[in-house]
Amino acid sequence: MVQQRISGAVVIAALLSVGLGCDDAAKAPEVDAAAKASAEPVVEEAPPPKPAEPEPVATVNPMVLIPAGSFTMGSKDGQKDEQPPRRIRVAAFEMDVMEVTLGAYMLCIKKGSCTYPDEDSFCNWGKKGHSIHPMNCLDWDQATAYCASVGKRLPTEEEWEYAARGKDGRAYAWGSGPQPKDLCFNRRKKGTCPAESVPVDSPFGLRGMAGNVWEWTSSAYNEDYSKKRTDSRKVYRGASFYEQDLDDLRATLRNMRPPNTRFDYLGFRCARTPKR
Repeated sequence: MVQQRISGAVVIAALLSVGLGCDDAAKAPEVDAAAKASAEPVVEEAPPPKPAEPEPVATVNPMVLIPAGSFTMGSKDGQKDEQPPRRIRVAAFEMDVMEVTLGAYMLCIKKGSCTYPDEDSFCNWGKKGHSIHPMNCLDWDQATAYCASVGKRLPTEEEWEYAARGKDGRAYAWGSGPQPKDLCFNRRKKGTCPAESVPVDSPFGLRGMAGNVWEWTSSAYNEDYSKKRTDSRKVYRGASFYEQDLDDLRATLRNMRPPNTRFDYLGFRCARTPKR
């Protein structure tokens, strides 16, 4: 079975002409050759990568109950696909405090509920000491399957932005003040940070809503909020270790790729609808 694997922090933009959202193409010239990976499709499925050592230890990922509420989604000052701002009502939901870790995903593979990610560049799979780092280098279907395996789901784009911004319309998840200490960005030659080490940076007590890894959502993409969404591209949010400018960490910023995309700066966290 042909399986296309797309990995590495930078060589993907030439494959797609998306033209909107955060521009990954701008990253390409500044990355080491060691961080690059072939974007050619894999013709024959490679054997699964060797499991990372030591044995996986999953970081316990508590959830926060985020109450129902309304907020203004998007930004009139942002990029075209962040517009037009509009009032959104969000039902109560639960959200993982942190991004899903490598250790947690390894346990899912051992149970037979998850499939292997890519292993390259700043991918955490196969790297010793990275079990508490966020899981990355996996596509939308793999992220969806993991969440389902633990009785959860990916958050919608509306839920994600509400969890990051709250009701007060903040531009950044941490608010309007200086960036918090240990924010995981501007690490182009270092990669991800441990999921527990990044600061609480949302009004609901979540960690890592800005930086570390971008996060898949369940939502399809639209060129702006007035247009119909199309499943050919899925939205991911939150920026990553790769970004250098604080402006790229804004809570309204959107990014998108086909669901079979795998990046070393792209991971996820799960959400859940509370039982009634």
